[in-house]
Amino acid sequence: MQLKLFITGTDTHVGKTYISAGILSAFNQLGWSTLGVKPVASGCDMIDDALSNVDTLAHQHHSSIKLSFEEVTPFAFLPAIAPHIAAEQAGVTLSVAEINKKTQTAMSTPANVSVIEGCGGWHTPLNKEETMADFVISNQLKVILVVGIRVGCINHSLLTFRAMQQEGAEVIGWIANCVDPDMKNGDENIATLKEWLPVPCLGVVAHGGEVEKAVDVKWMMELGS
Repeated sequence: MQLKLFITGTDTHVGKTYISAGILSAFNQLGWSTLGVKPVASGCDMIDDALSNVDTLAHQHHSSIKLSFEEVTPFAFLPAIAPHIAAEQAGVTLSVAEINKKTQTAMSTPANVSVIEGCGGWHTPLNKEETMADFVISNQLKVILVVGIRVGCINHSLLTFRAMQQEGAEVIGWIANCVDPDMKNGDENIATLKEWLPVPCLGVVAHGGEVEKAVDVKWMMELGS
């Protein structure tokens, strides 16, 4: 079995890495071989004259298959800005073709489960013509939408899902991540999303909660098969 899941979000800072790491850990507990991939990352740190990124490190830590930083994240940028702007400033060509080329090792590694995390939201630009959505469609990845449960999440979720649907993405489900501990009527927002989103809710993760216990990875396997 080889399952490739793309994790996207309704916005930046909705916990994509947190959820991705938890999904990897949950599959590890089932005995599956796992690999986390973060093709593009901005907001890196310079450590010992080399770029480092906390999201990439999380993927490496929770993957049962160990690849190098460059294999997990071939496009890493120091400033915490939109990747296409960071790439332009660094003189780097960022495109679907280049991402496919430089993630070839990671994407072809025979893991039972590969978790590929996007950057920002569904339509984060790569250049003047392409977005991360084009990368997903070109690789026919199965998509899980992480919804950050906070004010505005219903509108953001419906707009994102409609865009994914129109572009032919195979969305197998969504995960509610309660990022705002002070969110009022959070349960009611989640209930509304369950009514409006025509794909299953694969889990509700409480603020600071354990993703492994909250998400249904066996259901992911069934939906992804």
